Amino acid sequence: MSARGERAGRVLLAVGVVVAVAAVASVLVLFWYFGLPIDHGSLSKDTTIRGGLFLTEGTVSEGGVVLAVPAGLLLVASCLLFPGYFLTRGRMGLSSGSRLGGSVVATYRVLGTRAHLAWIVVAIALWIGLLVVPLASGAAGGWPSSIEEEARQYIYILSGIYGGLAAGLAALLAVSLGKKRRFLAMAEAADARLETADAAQAFWRWYGYRWRIDGWLATVGGILVGVSVLALAVGTPVVFGATLAIGVGLLAIGVVTALQFWRAGEAIGSAEGFA
Repeated sequence: MSARGERAGRVLLAVGVVVAVAAVASVLVLFWYFGLPIDHGSLSKDTTIRGGLFLTEGTVSEGGVVLAVPAGLLLVASCLLFPGYFLTRGRMGLSSGSRLGGSVVATYRVLGTRAHLAWIVVAIALWIGLLVVPLASGAAGGWPSSIEEEARQYIYILSGIYGGLAAGLAALLAVSLGKKRRFLAMAEAADARLETADAAQAFWRWYGYRWRIDGWLATVGGILVGVSVLALAVGTPVVFGATLAIGVGLLAIGVVTALQFWRAGEAIGSAEGFA
């Protein structure tokens, strides 16, 4: 990667981090807003969403629009962080004719273990702060149980959405770390299995390398485990048990299959696409 590309990548990363922090801050601002002693009834009113391209005109509540503001900021942040990370740590080129998959291959330097762990801690802290703390406070008779019902419902929805996303991110990062450490340990030990036909299986290449299904399962499982505390607080024990069980099951499948990444026959720091 050229020096100019790396500089551009660092700029994208810096701006992306600022936008991501703004997204988290916007959630806190919404917590504050919903907690104000004012009438929030107007949030239930519908507002028209204009159509265009492939979208049809429709309506959504004003509260739904407000709740989506942090998601919009997170989307913008991801559009900056992903290319920024790639420009500073990776490179892209056409694949060789002998490859089984996509026409474009990207390689990048994997994140160090300490930095990886730090991001896991950040994600867990966000889950605790955005979801666990409001629920625990409300259960103890404090905020948000002391505010009007409609505003309280918006707070719980807000907590569930973004606290759940934080839990899913933590699960994805944890499974990714386990996958990486297993593969690198095998490589450092010159494990003979990496050189056999077992390390080039079409199914595992499709599952773990091309589509990263283990990561998707871990993310969904983490979200369900994370929001299960919300089901426990405002739902029923049956809903809590079902949500937790499904989440743990998906997370377990994600962990077990992620540890089989070596069977894909590809390096840990690479990905493929079509262009």
